[in-house]
Amino acid sequence: MSFLVLAGCAKLQHLDQLLTLKAVSDEQTQMGKEIERQDARFERLVAAVEEGSIGGYKDQKSVTGQFGPPIFTETVQEDGRPLEVWVYRYAARFFDSPKVYLYWDQAGQLVRWEYK
Repeated sequence: MSFLVLAGCAKLQHLDQLLTLKAVSDEQTQMGKEIERQDARFERLVAAVEEGSIGGYKDQKSVTGQFGPPIFTETVQEDGRPLEVWVYRYAARFFDSPKVYLYWDQAGQLVRWEYK
C-alpha cells in the first residue's frame, strides 16, 4: 500500500513536466492536422489547374475561400504592368514541392496561372 502512495507522490512531484509534455504532444498533433488540411487544399488546387477549372475562380476571395491563403506573395512587372503573384505548395515540403503560381492584376482578377 505504501508503494502506491509513493508512486502517486512521484507523479504529483512531476505533474508540471507531465502537463508540459502533454501540451507539446497536443500541439504537434494539431500542427500535423493543419499540415494535412493545407496539403489537401493544395492538391485540390493542383487538380483545378490541371483540369482547367481554376479559370472559374476569377477573384482572390474565391481562391482563398476554396484553397486557402498562399504560402508566399510578391509583385512582379510583366509587359509593363504590375502583377501580384501567389505561390502555393505543400506545407512542409520546401525545396522538392511542385508549385502553383497564380497571377493577379491590380483589380484582383486572375490573369493566368502556372504549375511547375
